[in-house]
Amino acid sequence: MHSSTGDKAGGRVSRVAVLDTIHGANVIARRIVECGIQAEPLEVYHHTAGLDAFDEVVAPVHLPPDNPHLVQAKGLGKRIISHHQAVGELMGSTPDDLVKIEVTGTHSKTTTALLLAMILSRQKRVLSHTTRGLEIWSDGRPQLLKEGLSITPANVILAAEKAQAQGAEALICEISLGGTGLAQLGILTSFANDYRIAGGTKWASTAKLQMLSLARQGSRLAANADCRISPDISFAEGGLVRAQPDGLIYGEERLGLSLGEDLDFASYQTAISGAAAAAELLGLEREDTIRALEGFGGFSGRMKIERMDGRTVFDSSNSGLKVNDIERALDKARGPNLVAVVGEDAQTVCEGLDIPRLAELLRRRRTEIEDLVLVGERLRPLAAELGAETAKDLVEGLEKAESSLPKRLLSAVKCFR
Repeated sequence: MHSSTGDKAGGRVSRVAVLDTIHGANVIARRIVECGIQAEPLEVYHHTAGLDAFDEVVAPVHLPPDNPHLVQAKGLGKRIISHHQAVGELMGSTPDDLVKIEVTGTHSKTTTALLLAMILSRQKRVLSHTTRGLEIWSDGRPQLLKEGLSITPANVILAAEKAQAQGAEALICEISLGGTGLAQLGILTSFANDYRIAGGTKWASTAKLQMLSLARQGSRLAANADCRISPDISFAEGGLVRAQPDGLIYGEERLGLSLGEDLDFASYQTAISGAAAAAELLGLEREDTIRALEGFGGFSGRMKIERMDGRTVFDSSNSGLKVNDIERALDKARGPNLVAVVGEDAQTVCEGLDIPRLAELLRRRRTEIEDLVLVGERLRPLAAELGAETAKDLVEGLEKAESSLPKRLLSAVKCFR
């Protein structure tokens, strides 16, 4: 933690209040205590605790400024730092022989992190922490170690511990709303489709710029050209490294690229560009990046198309799903006898879909869908109007869809998997 934290002031050891137990306060507080400093995690949405006895407050960047704890902390003149900064300070002693990479942005975080893990694992043992969970990679293939671990910055602590326990040589962390300052390499995937956080008082992109403000000396940055900053290497449209369906462009040089024939390239263009740019900064040979991407057909839940036994499954169910993505998935899956499972698994996501926009989309394109299953309580009222079945979660939705043995199945549910 900060150099002042833990120092004795007037004979009293510093105490730290860590706000928001829903988003990792327990993990951060535990780590602070392990460092020999008093710390207490606090639930901040239904109760208000007194902060007089604390010298420092750790708060998530998404907490609205009118939250009583933040108002109180500011009024008392307490030092307030973000979860991201606290994690970076707490983990600053992580061995430098573990290559640490952090990925943030408004979209394509998961796919960029997974693609880079796939590429880098041809040469190193890699642990990735994404919305898919903790996975250990070797020779381009992942093995799931733990699922259901959110990408709140606090869980970088758990990911780093697991990486060291697994003997990983590189750690790639997808992080919501910024970097922690721990990484030697940061990746900003995009600022497109920016959105408001903290009760509508700030832009998500502003929080994500913590990747720069907290960056350690000597660290490097790869950023999408749409971020409009000056990174060590830019990528995507207008950037130095750009992916095409059949090639990778590095400035003036173009190398041929052979991707899987069923890959939905538009869904992966940003991620392929970003992963290739990051690999370039890490010193990988361009030919090695090309070889690692050869035949790549997509990741499950990320517009992955699977054909088996005369049927086609279009899998686009993931945590970053937006209404625009569902429309693109419908475009991709268009054809006769389509069965679609659409909605949100509210038990696994914090931020749901734009239901009015989704309702408008489904009304407009309902005739393209033979059978429709709506997932989630917020979509249930639309069932009668749309002539749809309902399901409480993705698993039940897929079970209902599979009962008719569809030849074409679209899965587009916002959920962690």
